[in-house]
Amino acid sequence: MSDINLFGWKMGGPSGQDVLRDVDPRLSIDSRAGQMEALKSADTLLWSYDLSQRLFEFKGDLRHLGLPPMWSRVFLDDLDPAFEAGEVDRLDSQFRALDVHAADPGEGHIQCLLRLRDHRLVYLKGRKVSRGQVLGVITDLSRDIGLKKTIGKSDAHDGLPLQDIHTDPLTGLLNRQGFLNGAGQVLRKAGDYDLVVADLNRFRRLNEALGHERADIVLELLALRLRDAFPDHAVLARLGEDEFAVLTQRGFPRVSERMRNALERPINIAGFDIQPTFSMGAVSVEGGDQALEAAELLRRAEMAVEAAQSKGAGGVASYKRDLESDGLTRLALEADLRKAFVSGEIHAWYQPIVNLHTGRITGFEALARWVHPRRGVIAPDQFLGAVRDLGMMVDLGTIIMTTTVRLLGQWKQAYALPSGFFISVNLSAPEIERLHLIEDVSRLIRDAGLPNKMLKLEVTESDVMRDPQASARVLEDLRTAGAGIALDDFGTGFSSLSYLAKLPFDTLKIDRSFVNTMKTEVSSEKIVRSILTLGRDLGLDVVAEGVEDLALADRLAALGCQMGQGWGFAKALKSAEAEAFLANSLGYKADALSA
Repeated sequence: MSDINLFGWKMGGPSGQDVLRDVDPRLSIDSRAGQMEALKSADTLLWSYDLSQRLFEFKGDLRHLGLPPMWSRVFLDDLDPAFEAGEVDRLDSQFRALDVHAADPGEGHIQCLLRLRDHRLVYLKGRKVSRGQVLGVITDLSRDIGLKKTIGKSDAHDGLPLQDIHTDPLTGLLNRQGFLNGAGQVLRKAGDYDLVVADLNRFRRLNEALGHERADIVLELLALRLRDAFPDHAVLARLGEDEFAVLTQRGFPRVSERMRNALERPINIAGFDIQPTFSMGAVSVEGGDQALEAAELLRRAEMAVEAAQSKGAGGVASYKRDLESDGLTRLALEADLRKAFVSGEIHAWYQPIVNLHTGRITGFEALARWVHPRRGVIAPDQFLGAVRDLGMMVDLGTIIMTTTVRLLGQWKQAYALPSGFFISVNLSAPEIERLHLIEDVSRLIRDAGLPNKMLKLEVTESDVMRDPQASARVLEDLRTAGAGIALDDFGTGFSSLSYLAKLPFDTLKIDRSFVNTMKTEVSSEKIVRSILTLGRDLGLDVVAEGVEDLALADRLAALGCQMGQGWGFAKALKSAEAEAFLANSLGYKADALSA
């Protein structure tokens, strides 16, 4: 006798046939009545779900869900009385993630454990069979696991829901502890295995810009893609907020390539186009009696992720012994960094911003540099992460802003600065949120006698969108205090453009990733052109970052861009070098400067 295969679940066999004979010897497994009776005996319902109408249709005994028998068609929200609080919302999130999952029919899956009001546990599993329909089964697990006998009793898990012990409730993947258990079992078997841990780049920015609910949908969608890309025997997990892991047998294509191909596809959610990128760490291991413990394997993979992140977004690295010494190096770096703030090793260097039409200086951007007594000049990408981890961003911002305002005061006295001349200073999220920021900026501008907007403060979209309303008040007060306000890295964020009209920006800075690729990617020039048009329509100045040569500067000028900065003009300069650059651009002769 052949089995019944329902959405990947095989049922039937001799035991299934025996069940049917016990119920009614005339029923056949091939008949519709026989199949429905088999489902009933297995405490299982068939269901169909319409994604657009949010409508369930059930086939089977609805008493398994505690619903009246006539409720064969029911809207998702109407299931609330049958389930514990929050469970229907969680199921709704998974369906919405499936709705935006741009997979061919048959590729999108959903599976989750849910708790009913009477504390029974049910397992819902399904597959997207068309653009708007999902088919599946839901099974009452109470009899199988004896849950009715143990509900309400305290145990080793101290009352935690069963599905939360080893499963991530949002995505249905294993959690960290579940992964360690599953990986430990797999590694007992002989064979060659690869573990890859993937960290979603800029997830904090996405979370703040989209909101937690939409960001959760993105995570659920990524989990669905991960399931589709790997076989059932692979161990899949969500280890942390934005970190996924796959342990599976070594093969071709490599695990990291399969993960990247699955996860780094565009996502359109609520009108936002998102291009997820991941930093990945990989480690290989042999299974068997002498295999590494799962916890040690995971530690090595996560060290490789940190190495990949140091290469920039989208990097990948394999575990090597050298990484162990790198961890110790990071501790030494942090110790030196604390000393640097006290001993005056943190300096402001200045990169020129040039008028693309005249070639004359219009301003500078102040950039932090660490001048280490033994290692020399350390670029910000090598120490800013440690500054954030140590909670010292406010201290860094104070040094750069104070130094810059003092320099502006000196230059204002020494030179006939052009109208609109400015130096911009980056303002981090902790600075935006700190007390007395407005008073301190106002005092610095007043004491130095700076004209309006000569000190410009740059903020990133993600920092502003942490709390848009509070940020709007702070930025408006800073503008009233006499500072200009610039939006940095424009074009890389996730939120709506509507905030541009509400926040007091006077300058947009086009992210270097678009400017650098204008020669090779048509889409990049289209984006730059669109940002320039937007800036003109809103009456904002526009600065292009990453101008690496004069041909690119000429192209940007032809498109109507006013200002540019980049190595094509100059790298970041020490204050004395920046002053010489300024004087030369303004036409001051060397003998006049020395006089």
